[in-house]
Amino acid sequence: MTPSFGSYLTLFVVFYAGSALSDAGQDSIGRDRSRPEDQRGGESEPFAALFGGTEARKNENWVGRGCCHLSQNFICGMKCALAGSRSDLDADCRQSDELELFSCLEKQEESERCCSNVTNETCRGVCRTAFHNPGKQSSRKLSVNNCQNQMPKCLKTVAEAESAENPKQYLHCCDEATSIECLESCRSTLRTAVTNQDIFDTLEKKCGLILPHSPIWGCIMKTTTAPEPPRLPLDAAKLSCCYRAYTSNCKKLCWRVFQADWESAWSKLDNECLSSPMEGELRRCLDDSDDPCEPGCSGLSYCSRYNDRPTTLFRTCSATADNAARWEADHWVRGGVITGLGLPVRAAPSCPVKTLRAAACLFQLRPCESRIHETRLCRDDCLELLSGCVDWSAITGPHTAATLCAKLSPPRQDMPCVSLKPYLEDSPEFGVTLLPDEDITTPCLPNPCLPNQVCILHPNAAKIHQCVASCLLGEISKQTVPLGTWVQVPRAEQQGCLKICKCTLHGLEKCRDLNCFSFNSCWVQDRFVTHRSNFYLECNPCTCFEGEITCSRKSCGDFRAASLPCDCPAHYVPVCGRLGVTFASACLAKCFGVRMNKIEFGSCSSRDPCTPDPCDSTEKCVRRPRVCLSNIHKPCAQHECVSLDCDLRHDTNGPVCDKDNREHASLCALIRAGAALGYRGPCLQGCSLRGPVCGINGEVYPNECSAWGAGTSVDYVGPCIAVGLVGNVAIQRCGEIVQCPPLAAPNCIGVTPPGACCPVCGGAARLFYSRKQLDRILHVMDEELDRDAVTLGAMLVALGRQIQVSQCMLRGALTPEGDIFVINQPLPTKPSALQLQACIAEIEKLVTRISERSPKILAEVPLGSLTRAEIMHGHVSGSSSNRSWIAMLSFAMMLLLGS
Repeated sequence: MTPSFGSYLTLFVVFYAGSALSDAGQDSIGRDRSRPEDQRGGESEPFAALFGGTEARKNENWVGRGCCHLSQNFICGMKCALAGSRSDLDADCRQSDELELFSCLEKQEESERCCSNVTNETCRGVCRTAFHNPGKQSSRKLSVNNCQNQMPKCLKTVAEAESAENPKQYLHCCDEATSIECLESCRSTLRTAVTNQDIFDTLEKKCGLILPHSPIWGCIMKTTTAPEPPRLPLDAAKLSCCYRAYTSNCKKLCWRVFQADWESAWSKLDNECLSSPMEGELRRCLDDSDDPCEPGCSGLSYCSRYNDRPTTLFRTCSATADNAARWEADHWVRGGVITGLGLPVRAAPSCPVKTLRAAACLFQLRPCESRIHETRLCRDDCLELLSGCVDWSAITGPHTAATLCAKLSPPRQDMPCVSLKPYLEDSPEFGVTLLPDEDITTPCLPNPCLPNQVCILHPNAAKIHQCVASCLLGEISKQTVPLGTWVQVPRAEQQGCLKICKCTLHGLEKCRDLNCFSFNSCWVQDRFVTHRSNFYLECNPCTCFEGEITCSRKSCGDFRAASLPCDCPAHYVPVCGRLGVTFASACLAKCFGVRMNKIEFGSCSSRDPCTPDPCDSTEKCVRRPRVCLSNIHKPCAQHECVSLDCDLRHDTNGPVCDKDNREHASLCALIRAGAALGYRGPCLQGCSLRGPVCGINGEVYPNECSAWGAGTSVDYVGPCIAVGLVGNVAIQRCGEIVQCPPLAAPNCIGVTPPGACCPVCGGAARLFYSRKQLDRILHVMDEELDRDAVTLGAMLVALGRQIQVSQCMLRGALTPEGDIFVINQPLPTKPSALQLQACIAEIEKLVTRISERSPKILAEVPLGSLTRAEIMHGHVSGSSSNRSWIAMLSFAMMLLLGS
């Protein structure tokens, strides 16, 4: 008989009730879940038992049963409770939605395959435990139960895959060696080993087979310790802000709060430091972690005059802040104390209600000044507000409007600030009706995803945004990073030092310590310059970062004239460097620092990385262009080997687009379909399939869609035939040899990318990065796949996540000087004035975050290596929209349409 809906509901409750009980250490029928022999069946067994039937009884011994409680979908969980293998779940469980469930199933089945041949039942249970938890406790159980001689080879493979944790702890075991050769090899290996595989392989050759009765191996097994889970601070993102404190006391307080003692130390940090004008840099950094400045404000009922300002930045534009402003203004009107000034200040009865409303809304919504993302009221506005709106008759002591404004305003009048005046009137855009294709949208503001997810924009894909699993940067942190992202966080045991960790389904794992550097200055010619300072050497902008000087490579003979670095001629005779970069000439490659024996003539895109085939007979070679940013990245592979027998369910690298513009769920699916790869990522919309085209990076692409898929912008149609001189004016740089596409008049502001021929439309910036920082990160990464985090593609993807306007797309390339050029381009062919303004404002937001070393930048690899950013577009938007500029563009548009 088919169960009714009510039966399903009952089963659902029992199923998840069983899961809850299991979290406490026992499952719903009272078995000890810590015992390996009781791990079969798992939390789903009560569910399966209630459902009954021969199918449940037939599959009751399936090892995957213990994973079923991880399912997100009820139907999937029910199917899992009755299944006998992973293949039984295909129809009801989508792997992309059930990553944790399928990961658990794969691990359980591998464990069963590994340990099923162990004859002794006790040792078989110990084997399963060792498979899931290799380390000290597992080794001890092997020894206690006399199971070492039954350790299967596959269990050794699991141990090999683990990174070595402090190999020097085994050095005393070398004294158990039975030969000089083994002794010397043991000492040498344990001092230099990186992984457990290094230890096993080397010592097995010199010291004999891994046998429990061998003195040296017995000693190592007893000493082995399981790696402890990484110790993370309460808020790693905010902990990185502590070095921005002006005083040593505030630095110590900050470290104490966000390392481990938030409850008792937070109020002290707030009172003694964050209210001080001297700690503006610390305050902004902490604000950026929780509430970064983002564009636009809408949907407010009380603070309605803050609506319709789509390119103005706000920290906390939300319904909650709107209601808080309403309560606060009403509180002031009724004579309530104005908080935050350190003394009981009350509003004067004569103060206009609209002024109190505007002030309350400003303090709650916190609009950001565009240059440093500060929310400090301008001094003139503050003096005017307090002079006319404070009941001075109730205040005693030497307090004036000036002394109170010292708490609300910057210490100097020339410092960036936010004015109250624009919010006393309606927005210039209030009541203006825009056509849908002229407007902008921010689908990820506010975040539409679950608390443990992050919203990722895909501006010109069919699905405009995606909710992706994420990791919090600490127990009390609000800052998240997507699954698969590498982060850099301060080390708890040594202030001033960092470690990198990877966001996985289980949180931040695979942590590696970075070498510590405490350089506070750089030696430049005849003097020291301080860390993070900007300066010029001749005409070249430079930055001092942890003792490393990073400069652009302009030719300074006549710095106003367009030129190429090292005075190289403007000849296009491309060469490909070993890091995957195409240089327009060997001269530019040499200027960049590439040795002549490390280049090959022809562009990188003209070379086939799969000829000769570097993969074995069971794999297919697939082109994978990469630009590696670390000089120690050897080799910078331009291909990927994919198994011909790949599993569609296990390929979670995301969609790809073939050369016929058809989207496939994964690279594996594309290979199974017999299609040819066009580019990685979803198939893009609004781009042309005609080609070839030349990218701003000097590479040839089959069409515009392929160039966009590679993260770069198109310079002109046709193969690359020229290189453009680098200058500050947005003009055509290659003469009549290249026919540049027209700009989308009248709303387009042109920017000519360095080394490119033609101006393009959008907001642009030049970014500088620390090569030494990337070298340090790459040095501690063991797996080749992880090293993709230190590539230009990873940099552009991470930068693109900072952009919130879906009508803009961030693209970029390396410049001839070795910097990174990024441009935020409007997606519409003929963008509206608002759309262009929004793309420009987003670039300015990004430049400020980099310049301010915001946690939104500092926490991620490779973004943390960015040391400086410069705006390259001509028009600067400012913190609020420029009404006259938009009106001028609108008038020009009407003239154009009229003609």
